[in-house]
Amino acid sequence: MKKTTFILIASSLLICSQSLLAQTTIFGGRGLLRTHSAEVIGKSHFYVNSFFMTFLQAEQSQTSLGKDYTLSLGLTFGLTEHLEVTSRLTPYQDDQAHIWGPPGDTEIGIKFQTPFSGASILTAGHIFVKIPTARTHNVAYEPYSSDKVGIGMMAIATFDMTNTFPLFPLKMHLNFGYMDHNASDGYFTDNEDQFLMRLGFKFPIRSSVLYSEYSAEVFAQNAIVDKYSLNSQRVTQGIKFLGPWNLIFDVAIDVSLSQKPPANTSSPFLKKYADWKVVAGINYPMVLRRRRSSRTDQLAKKASEEEKKKLQEVLDSRQNLGEELKKMEESLQPAEKAEGKKKENNNNSEEENNR
Repeated sequence: MKKTTFILIASSLLICSQSLLAQTTIFGGRGLLRTHSAEVIGKSHFYVNSFFMTFLQAEQSQTSLGKDYTLSLGLTFGLTEHLEVTSRLTPYQDDQAHIWGPPGDTEIGIKFQTPFSGASILTAGHIFVKIPTARTHNVAYEPYSSDKVGIGMMAIATFDMTNTFPLFPLKMHLNFGYMDHNASDGYFTDNEDQFLMRLGFKFPIRSSVLYSEYSAEVFAQNAIVDKYSLNSQRVTQGIKFLGPWNLIFDVAIDVSLSQKPPANTSSPFLKKYADWKVVAGINYPMVLRRRRSSRTDQLAKKASEEEKKKLQEVLDSRQNLGEELKKMEESLQPAEKAEGKKKENNNNSEEENNR
């Protein structure tokens, strides 16, 4: 009984975890909210997601409300079983200067799973380019950004306990990367450059996934930002759950861990980040199949007809074999009757001799 219960629970957890494979980050690519997974979505899979983030705060010096609304659109396409292309567009980003927020920056990247990946430990690399499509950069409450083309790279590791501990199918994702906000200058030398650090955990429960993550953008060598706590960093608690029409919904809350900068600072590197954020997202997975050419269709039809022909030949040979066996059986019946009659006559003769 205990063994049966264990198998049922483990199977249900595995089924639920498989049903929520289509999870993508706000940047595109498989993962949590900001933390990437070393897993990829698979060949010909195409995922579209959209995230809305908001933060409101009463301004002491004004009668208005400080607001930070962000609407993003993420796209992910699986080129192969180990390679996916990602992009993030930002149709709306509050800049605290206009009533209606202009578009934000655009990010395009590629993620590849390394051949060193196994069943429980997977590794991947992510290379991306940030295109400065925003009207205003380094806006209030948001992480630092520049008006130059930037390039970044990230190492990704995923530790999967799903197969090892079916009753505790936890996954842990670890990301460490480097962002150069100005690709035209020397790498690893500018005070704008940042380390990207992310750590996330997820656990499936029925048709939903609970996840927690820590993410930070830390200036690599900026003398002005002399404390780790002055960098942009946050913890996120969220849940992803299945909805109708194969949609996956995402609800999360960001809580900032950043220290407020000195009141008299004017440095663009020391800024007040959003104390909290509410995040809502939606994700739609699909599979794109290539339409086969007419030549391919003809070959497939010909192969199908040949298979049918071979099958019919096998059936005909079996039928002929059955008829042959029946004829043999009928031909053997007179001989069997004669042999039986002969035995009967012999028995009768023996009985008469005994008398």
